[in-house]
Amino acid sequence: MKKKVTAESLIADLAAGAIVPLPEESWRELAPHFKLVSDTPTGLGGVILLMRRPLPTGRKQGWALVEDSQPGEKVVRPLASEKEARALIADRLAAYERMWDG
Repeated sequence: MKKKVTAESLIADLAAGAIVPLPEESWRELAPHFKLVSDTPTGLGGVILLMRRPLPTGRKQGWALVEDSQPGEKVVRPLASEKEARALIADRLAAYERMWDG
């Protein structure tokens, strides 16, 4: 049985560089610990959320993207900077645009 992901364990896993898949209902419970910066509709793959994430030491907040990986599941990906996060969003949008083109 998988143990329940808590805010503390998610924050620690992200700080360690882990990409964390979560059931959508778990993300809804944990989302209040993060600050939404922007949401970007992809047209095909749901909405990409750019979030500020807390760090375990209480230092300045980090960055994370939250994406739909499959129906009913979110993936939380830690990123080092806003620039890196926005570049990944642009890459994702370009990939979805190519899907539309066939």
